[in-house]
Amino acid sequence: MSSIQNDEMVADILNFFYPDTTITLHEITEDLRELAAEMYAEALEASDTMHLVPRPTYTPSFKWLMKEGVKALWRSKGGDEIYETVRTTVALKYKSSYHMGKMGI
Repeated sequence: MSSIQNDEMVADILNFFYPDTTITLHEITEDLRELAAEMYAEALEASDTMHLVPRPTYTPSFKWLMKEGVKALWRSKGGDEIYETVRTTVALKYKSSYHMGKMGI
């Protein structure tokens, strides 16, 4: 993969986490590449964990727990989706690093 394709992916990742401040290919630095990779990996790991969180709508019973176990397994096989709560949490955690990297500091 060429560095242009890699930089496009880095820009897409950073723009996903920070949609209010877009970043262009010309602003991508090595620090931002590393930051994007770290943020994406952390978000995927956290989203995988979120797949396991039960979603009760009433007082749970054993039958409900079994159904939720099956649903959690189904969600975990779904792919690389990132929950909105995970996106905002990861974005908040890395906000300072992102802005410093964007300024070249």
